[in-house]
Amino acid sequence: MRVRLVAGAVVSTAISVAGWRARALSGRGALAATGVGTAIAVGASWPGMVVLGTFFVSSSAMSRTRRQGGVAAKGGRRDERQVLANGAVAAVSALAGGTVDKALGLSLSAGALAAAAADTWATELGASSRTTPRLILSGRAVPRGTSGGVTSRGSLAALGGATALGAVAGILIGSTSGWRRGLRIGPGIVVAGVAGSLVDSVLGELVQERRNCPACNVATEARIHDCGTPTVHSGGVRGFDNDLVNLVCTMVGCLAIVPFAYGTCD
Repeated sequence: MRVRLVAGAVVSTAISVAGWRARALSGRGALAATGVGTAIAVGASWPGMVVLGTFFVSSSAMSRTRRQGGVAAKGGRRDERQVLANGAVAAVSALAGGTVDKALGLSLSAGALAAAAADTWATELGASSRTTPRLILSGRAVPRGTSGGVTSRGSLAALGGATALGAVAGILIGSTSGWRRGLRIGPGIVVAGVAGSLVDSVLGELVQERRNCPACNVATEARIHDCGTPTVHSGGVRGFDNDLVNLVCTMVGCLAIVPFAYGTCD
């Protein structure tokens, strides 16, 4: 375990610094990412780091393709709240599951990360859709970027994100713990990722906090708009912001993989 701790800390720090230099992470975001990566390395060993790296690299690449328009996002650099919202459940579940079996720790962690990847891919690629987003439950048309709004492009992107994580994790589990496990858990991770993304959209429509910049009259997720003006609460449950929604999303992904991961330590 000591070797995994040291190796995980070194690799996580190197990746986090690279992310900070590439402006994908804020300073505090890089520190949080180092902690998440180290925990996953301890709980799920190097396969967990590969899955985490797949999530981080793909999500950062997707963020750079996003076109602005509709509801303004928090910004391109992930801060510590965003990092923990997407990675804390994966880190804790890797540590907890890894005490039983490394494959179980990897499965739980990958389920949480698949949900985060599905949501991120859907948000970033869905923002460039030419079709008008509609709320997932009511079907009402909403501006691009509105929480809970979905498009066919975004839905396919969510499936793509979950599939990417499921394929990588399934191959790693198969090669290290037996292909029967890998073939069972890999598709399960895809299901878990999509389930988490769907819950994210439902919460986005029903309870997520909505804010507005009074100076620019622009809907936004940020508490301080790009113009420097503090935003005001305009709907949803106060304090139930996008980071909290993402945290719940990853919890769902982690729990959804349990039926598929059952018996990984047999």
